[in-house]
Amino acid sequence: MSAFCAANQLKLEVLVYDNNGPLFEDLASGHIDVAGGHLTVTKDRLQRFKFTQPINNTSVSLVTHYEYRDIEQLSELNGARGFLLKGSSYVDYLTQFNAQQQKNITISDDHSLFDIIREINSKNIDFTLGDSEIITIYQNFIPGLYTPVQVSNNQKVALMTHHNQSTVLLEKLNQFIVDKAQSGLFETFKEQLLSYIPDIDTANTVTFFKKLQTVWPEVRDWVYAVAKALDFDPMLLAAISYQESHWDVDATSITGVKGLMMLTRYTAKEMGVTDRTDPIQSLQGGVKYFRTMKNKLPERIRDTDRTKLALAAYNMGYGHLEDARILTQRNGKNPDLWSDVKNYLPQLNNPDVANTLKHGTADGKTARTYVENIMIFRKLMAWQQQKDKN
Repeated sequence: MSAFCAANQLKLEVLVYDNNGPLFEDLASGHIDVAGGHLTVTKDRLQRFKFTQPINNTSVSLVTHYEYRDIEQLSELNGARGFLLKGSSYVDYLTQFNAQQQKNITISDDHSLFDIIREINSKNIDFTLGDSEIITIYQNFIPGLYTPVQVSNNQKVALMTHHNQSTVLLEKLNQFIVDKAQSGLFETFKEQLLSYIPDIDTANTVTFFKKLQTVWPEVRDWVYAVAKALDFDPMLLAAISYQESHWDVDATSITGVKGLMMLTRYTAKEMGVTDRTDPIQSLQGGVKYFRTMKNKLPERIRDTDRTKLALAAYNMGYGHLEDARILTQRNGKNPDLWSDVKNYLPQLNNPDVANTLKHGTADGKTARTYVENIMIFRKLMAWQQQKDKN
């Protein structure tokens, strides 16, 4: 939608919904003009709304856990507990379950699909239905998800407008979709989306969600207070402190780093921290040190890349980051792009390569994982923050 609005000199305001119920209510009332988010074209929706030209295709699959991973048909789910999203197209497939199974299926408007998927991972729920492409993305974050049965054939995915919406908007949307489909824009968007999925161990996200429920409430006020005082992104600060210490204010490593932000004695002194186990001081020191790393980077580097490169420097030292950037440039790639630099960080673990550089060997593999983990934890924190607001 941002590309469409930019092309038509329109202002874009994005509203996020946990599920389709409130989304459809706001679309029907005219509170919003266009609805998106992997919405399939169904007969029921065609009676209530207008659809644009399709932007994608998908299919609906059964989503379940390990115990049902080998089933071949829905009838094998007898006794299993299911959840479906109210207002979703998945409810249309209720008739594919027998009468007894339907009694064990809850139609919920209090959850998002992500909530239900997490409950399946915990085996509090046995199954749900979901779009294959969405589930493929979730499988990068949550382990133990299986899709043994495809419930539907391919379906069209499109944007929706309400019936009273001006035909001019729909016509412009359709023309934009046709033009950009031919130019390959939508395939590019899909590739970009997948490129943002880091190589993260799904077990790490399970631990993260547990800590989010149990430990985060204890440190939340400190993180928000420091972020506000220092004009820093609170979700990024939350993600860094989680990656460093799992939000343990008394954390200490075998190398002697301590506190929420796991500061060394030298770094703490440089940043004016007198007590590394004091949560406020630790967070303040971490922000100051991160900004020190970020400010050393050339101003020409765009902010998203500067943030990731600065995080790598926070983890392994600025000198080693510069070595990685030099190595990236030696190989004909762009030293200002994280997507290029991250591919050469692991070579710092190789003495034959690292000893040709100024600062020698370093654990570049860990630094790359460190950055990727923080960026996904930041996204998950932002998702949680949005959910709390709603």
